[in-house]
Amino acid sequence: MNKFERCLWIVSTLNDYGKASLRELNDRWIDSSLNYEGEEISARTFARDKEFIATTFQLDIEYDTKSRKYVLANAEDLQSGSLYKYLLGSFHVNMLTNMTVRHRDKVMVQDVNTGVEWLSVMLDAIERGRTVCFDYVSYYNKEKTFHYEVIPCFVRLFEHRWYVVCEYLDHSQTRVLALERMTGVEVGQKKAVPSRHINPTEFYAGCFGVIRDDKQPTVVLLKVFDKQVDYVRSLPIHPSQKEVETGEGYAVFSYYLRPSFDFVQHLLWQKKVEVLAPLSLREEMIRELNEMLGRYKYRLC
Repeated sequence: MNKFERCLWIVSTLNDYGKASLRELNDRWIDSSLNYEGEEISARTFARDKEFIATTFQLDIEYDTKSRKYVLANAEDLQSGSLYKYLLGSFHVNMLTNMTVRHRDKVMVQDVNTGVEWLSVMLDAIERGRTVCFDYVSYYNKEKTFHYEVIPCFVRLFEHRWYVVCEYLDHSQTRVLALERMTGVEVGQKKAVPSRHINPTEFYAGCFGVIRDDKQPTVVLLKVFDKQVDYVRSLPIHPSQKEVETGEGYAVFSYYLRPSFDFVQHLLWQKKVEVLAPLSLREEMIRELNEMLGRYKYRLC
């Protein structure tokens, strides 16, 4: 196991078990299937790992003098940070790799996220401050291949697809492009960095999904019925979600977001959800549902 994986293991173990002494960590480490060499983590190695974790993950491991154990000082960041959740989730899956292979007839998984084969090239270009070049075929114009050289700003995973948010070389326009539609991806020769405001926090403020259209963020009220209420409570539709009303067999949730195409598509999957506000979104849902209903008015011959 390399240093990055070992540090993820330390973070994961402290997050799962709370406080632990170095002895207790090593007791678990010795039994871990990831400890290929069967070696303990020395005090010197652990000190270096703490520094690496602080620098790389912005997570601080502190020593509690009362219990004489180590603890994640800002463990709440793991709960609020989607990247941390993704890394730890992926790490837990990787830990099960050997067992999964042995019991492959008892494990059913989804296909790998599309476009992942180009992810390392994109991240390499971002890290080196270079452009990226590729051929691209759009979903809406499959007969034409476009060649791009753009400035990669950041990547995003949504609905099992990887996307790159990028800028034209003159910074005149941004594009959101699916990695799965690309071929011949290469790091370019030109040095270029994205505009400072093109970052995940600012670019996708108030957004749902990957489409960032001209609609402005607004208050959205959704009435959720029956058992779907608990599902929405446990897995919020958007970070701005608030439960503003609770009744017999229903709950009303409030959001502040852009009611974009991706959001409408998500709502169309929800049989137990009714849009209360804004009126424009409610009317858009009615049009979409009427169009869908129209396809079932005639029997197939």
